[in-house]
Amino acid sequence: MNKKEWGIFWNELKNIPVILEKKTLNIKNNIDLKEIAQDLRPVFLEEKHLLKKMFDLAGDIYYQSVWCTKQGRYIIDGVPFKESVVKRINSLDDFESFREKVLEFEKTEDMIKAESEIIEKFILENRNHMNYLLNSRELDDEGHFIGAYPFIEEVSKTYSKRVNMVSFSGGKDSTVVSHLVRTALNNQSILHIFGDTTLELPLTYEYVEKFKEQNPMTPFFDERNEENNFFEMCKEIGPPSRVSAWCCSIFKTGPMGTTLSNFEEDFLTFYGVRRKESSSRSKYPKILKSTKIDKQLSIGPIIDWLDIDVWLYILTENIDFNFSYRQGFPRVGCWVCPHKGTWSEFTARIYNNTQYDKWEKFLLKFAKDIGKIDYSTYVKEEKWKLRRGGEGLERTKNTIIEKKACINEKNTYILGLNREIDDEFITLFKPFGEISISKKGNIQEMFVLNRLKEALFKIVFKNDSREIKVTLIDLKDRYLYGKITKQLNKFNTCIYCQACNSTCSFGALSVINGKYEIDEKKCVNCLNCINKFDMGCLVTSALRTKIKE
Repeated sequence: MNKKEWGIFWNELKNIPVILEKKTLNIKNNIDLKEIAQDLRPVFLEEKHLLKKMFDLAGDIYYQSVWCTKQGRYIIDGVPFKESVVKRINSLDDFESFREKVLEFEKTEDMIKAESEIIEKFILENRNHMNYLLNSRELDDEGHFIGAYPFIEEVSKTYSKRVNMVSFSGGKDSTVVSHLVRTALNNQSILHIFGDTTLELPLTYEYVEKFKEQNPMTPFFDERNEENNFFEMCKEIGPPSRVSAWCCSIFKTGPMGTTLSNFEEDFLTFYGVRRKESSSRSKYPKILKSTKIDKQLSIGPIIDWLDIDVWLYILTENIDFNFSYRQGFPRVGCWVCPHKGTWSEFTARIYNNTQYDKWEKFLLKFAKDIGKIDYSTYVKEEKWKLRRGGEGLERTKNTIIEKKACINEKNTYILGLNREIDDEFITLFKPFGEISISKKGNIQEMFVLNRLKEALFKIVFKNDSREIKVTLIDLKDRYLYGKITKQLNKFNTCIYCQACNSTCSFGALSVINGKYEIDEKKCVNCLNCINKFDMGCLVTSALRTKIKE
């Protein structure tokens, strides 16, 4: 954690925000400064035009210094804008007419000049702060250099056996990290990987392609889940919610994990995560063993930066960035993300209206299909974002495993499954150890052995049956039955979503072309693929959050 406490103050003489250390600042002697916010982002001409049309502003906002807080409160020439954006959005009568007025905007040379002058003053007044963030060799509370450049150099030397890589999303944070890493290491050939969720904003795809063109020396991987469709997945397990955002594992980390597992090398992955983004990320260390992709050691060179710091770097270095930010998008991730707020939904509806309308129609049908009486209100009030479990979904029935203790044998349970036993059933138990099977007629007895050839458990089943008998042999592992149940959950509900592909560091697990396979030569029986998701399977977890056994 950065040892210094920074404040954002409004410089009335320059009419721009400045970032200053609170401890060394004497406000009484700086009458031209007043603390204005905890964080800010610049508001560009396109967003200014949007505000002008929203509130029918009389003043010429195009020439004013406009900034926005993390809470969505606008500051115009140092004065907080008092009108409620959310109330105004909800009161718009003719949205299509309003949208047309927003889209017809054309910048003039005078507007562009005024914007450039504001940016230049902002850069000039904050140059010392920028220099500190880039070059300081002071140590933070974790013992790492505060300056991004010496930190990147040092961590690259420390983990020199790992392959340097940048996780690139097309957003402002990863854009900055990409530039920082290539500059600090004086190397334009740092591997970049883009996890294409298939749900990015159209301008994000344009920016990614433009980045490739502008940086031909930078190797670039595009990874996407080619076998699954987001809308079809939503039909199966419901749209992602704030409680269960299953989409990232299936459409981002899964495909990326699949690619990285094919490499023998481990990776030093520089990414743009920042602690100020959320309460969960506030606890991230600067160097993190990835919880999503096992081959990664994740490095956060801007982990303590504010939004305004990121923008200061972009504007100082004159880096091209995703045009969506100019339109007013605070963040440019998936346009269907349940974590997006009212403003992001509003801007998506304006600039991404075709896809937004498709999504809204899907949500209305989904709400109706799961039995919501007032389904229109359910969607309008965004209650789908708070969904828990698979209420109303047919596939939820597959998550229930019938269980009873066997009267005749100790530590033995009879379990009823929702799918007939096949070869894939046996495959799911390979991560535990060696499989030994004996047959007596149509009955199969499967022993699972550890590396010492000791039996861990036994499963007895009939071909094409839906009932199994599990006997625990290794009673020292009190979590053994839970681990077995996780694999049974996976067997019951697997839809080959590929989320599991990111769980194996050794490339032993592969979900592709509708098959779940384990390469026994590569598997080291670490059980990461079993323990990764709280119920063993991401789909089961998404469906059973509130379902009782």
